[in-house]
Amino acid sequence: MKERFERERKEERQKIEEERQKQKREREEKEREYKNKKTEMETHYERLERERKEEWKRRKREDDERREEERKRWKEMIEDLKREQEEETKRREREANERKEREEKERDEMKWKHQEEMKQMKKKHEDEARKQAEEHNDFKERKEQHVQELKQMLEERQKQHELLEKLYKHLQEHSRHEIKELQDEKEQEREELLKEIVRLKKRKCVIQ
Repeated sequence: MKERFERERKEERQKIEEERQKQKREREEKEREYKNKKTEMETHYERLERERKEEWKRRKREDDERREEERKRWKEMIEDLKREQEEETKRREREANERKEREEKERDEMKWKHQEEMKQMKKKHEDEARKQAEEHNDFKERKEQHVQELKQMLEERQKQHELLEKLYKHLQEHSRHEIKELQDEKEQEREELLKEIVRLKKRKCVIQ
């Protein structure tokens, strides 16, 4: 009986030990599974973190490249605008200089043309004045010459009159009436000559 009890206790202890060992193995197995899962989770999270970092780096790199391209594009646009502004400024300056030169040339041409017109007008006025003076002098000379000719004619007529007077006296006894008519005719011619001389003298005074 005692042996049986001992055997049963031994079996019981053995079962308990087996159970404890089993629980221990299960616990160890669970711990291993937990560790494995933990390791797997850590590995997974590390992989995810690595992928996230790589994705962040990739996006950052793409953003940096995009920003760099944008910066280059803006820089090129600004340079193009600056170059266009410089070209426009140069074009306007060139046009302004050309317009200024053209206006100065036109002013010089107008000034030269005006001076030439003034010279021509002055020359024309001087020529007309000289021509009028020459015509006036020619007229005075012709008039004086004409007056001299008239005076000479008057002197000749006076001489003829004296001759007629003498002839009249000589022929008075023969033809008094005929001589008287001749004398009146000569006297009339003499008066006409005197009137012509007076008229020319008046014209000379008016012209002077």
